[in-house]
Amino acid sequence: MRTSTTALLFLASALGCDDELSVGFGEGDDVALRCPTTDCSGGLSNTARIGDHKLSNFSKTRLEPAANDTADVRIEGGTIEHLGSLMGITELDVEADGELKLKLGAYGWIGGTAVKGATLHVYVDPLDGDPSFGAELKIADAWCSPGAYDPTMTICRYEFVTDVVPQDTGRYPESEKVEGYYHTCPDEDEGGALGADYKFSSVLSPNVSLFSSSKIGPYISDTPGTFIHGCINGAVAKGQFQLNAFYDPTARRGLQVSQRTAMLRAWMAWFEDEARTVPGRHISMQDPLNGLFAWTSDPAWELEAGYGASGARCRGGAPATGVHRHNVDPVIGLPGWDALPTCDAGNYTGSGAVLGVKVRRNP
Repeated sequence: MRTSTTALLFLASALGCDDELSVGFGEGDDVALRCPTTDCSGGLSNTARIGDHKLSNFSKTRLEPAANDTADVRIEGGTIEHLGSLMGITELDVEADGELKLKLGAYGWIGGTAVKGATLHVYVDPLDGDPSFGAELKIADAWCSPGAYDPTMTICRYEFVTDVVPQDTGRYPESEKVEGYYHTCPDEDEGGALGADYKFSSVLSPNVSLFSSSKIGPYISDTPGTFIHGCINGAVAKGQFQLNAFYDPTARRGLQVSQRTAMLRAWMAWFEDEARTVPGRHISMQDPLNGLFAWTSDPAWELEAGYGASGARCRGGAPATGVHRHNVDPVIGLPGWDALPTCDAGNYTGSGAVLGVKVRRNP
């Protein structure tokens, strides 16, 4: 086993908060705290880590590094036992629907749940000048099932573990399936909403990369040849896993480019450079541009806001009070909320919003 030497970036400041898991129809229950302290400002919560480094972005090309916030990470190759033989992984790909494919030399490509048990050899180069180190990533499990929102699709998710010992083994515990390996996704069960087979799993988002800047917050960039490894209890992956909507606009059920970062920030109730979902509530989203998903018509749900790439762009509810997941009276309790133009379910794109969010205000 290997232990990284870089100091752990504190999760609350480096990663931030996001909202409850929901397919667009929720029971309205409050969710658990998304950070280990009450300070949830900053970037993204529940992102994957290897040792002390965020493990969000990978290149589909072997030996080509992918930039992450604190380190460059490259995949050097790997092995898998297939049909009774140990085979080398010579190429990898992530399909438009997020399915991981592995090429085993002359044998050809495998995908779906057949990639379970694969070991990827990675090299991590810290950006702060600390020594580079090699590591293993194993696919401890893999599941493929009909999409939660669109059952005609097949959505795959994966459980990655690593031999790098994390500093925080409480948040990133040892795997129960592979001895001596530790989960890359944190131990967060969405307040009980995620079962044991879900809370450590992730989905892969092709042709994009994820970053979080202290100046502009979290954002998703168009990056052909790179894919995001997003834990499904984090904001990045929820649109893909729950709404079956992909950041790549060329993919089936692909979001428009203007909706890419907006989707991420809508999950987080992002406003005035801060995530505001502690505690949060179930949300229901609407896509007015592509019509890929539509929110509930239940009258108990009210329009929270319209979201764009910078976060909330217009506010729902009565003009004098508004509606927000975290603030009971956002006009009074959330500075700057009253300055947003009022939007309604019929037309809110004029303000620069490209996604609508409803909340069940009185669960």
